[in-house]
Amino acid sequence: MLATGGARRVADIADNFDMSRQAVTKHLDVLDRTGVLITERRGRERFNSLAQNAFDPVREWLEHYDRFWNERLNALRQIIEEGEAP
Repeated sequence: MLATGGARRVADIADNFDMSRQAVTKHLDVLDRTGVLITERRGRERFNSLAQNAFDPVREWLEHYDRFWNERLNALRQIIEEGEAP
């Protein structure tokens, strides 16, 4: 929801799940402690949104292993294909 819908109040988020607002707040607090969530106070309301580029380290880690496995599998394919040649 936060990735596609922008800043949202806890109540707006909780309305979409079968859990209490208190439970949603606990989940959001975990995201906040990891630096993934930005919480902005507007009057008495707290609006939550994802930090820009918050998942870049995860994306970079996945890209590293994507390249690694593509290289390994291409090398294996080449070995297999060379072994099949007469």
